[in-house]
Amino acid sequence: MRTPLAKTLGVTFAGLVCALLGAVFFPCLDPAFAYGPKGGLPPALALVVKAKLFVTTFNLVVLLALMRSYLAIYRGLANKYTRSLIALSVLLGLYAATSNPLLPLLLGLSPRPSFGVFLFLPDLFVGLAIVVLYYQSQT
Repeated sequence: MRTPLAKTLGVTFAGLVCALLGAVFFPCLDPAFAYGPKGGLPPALALVVKAKLFVTTFNLVVLLALMRSYLAIYRGLANKYTRSLIALSVLLGLYAATSNPLLPLLLGLSPRPSFGVFLFLPDLFVGLAIVVLYYQSQT
């Protein structure tokens, strides 16, 4: 049996790997986000969008693990509190999915990112909260 810290580190590492893969391959999915003289976004804006993609993908992966953990807890202890934890993780998952720059591409829409640190800073704080919630669910 793995310790809660080992499980949390494993899920965090998996989230980081998925997020890194998404950020690296994102320009392949939409040439508008690629760097270069043939149009696309300015390099600074493209970097900020990639950072947002990284953070929101990380959040989504860790939230999926958190939902799985809460469902396991709910199976053993079905009550209103565990149901509310599941609802919270589903809502946070929807937030992470809808704030991910890949969603407009998957829906066939043209993404229009705004520039600045506030593009991804809220997602960074949500990600930290998710990791803490996941760790707490393992102890």
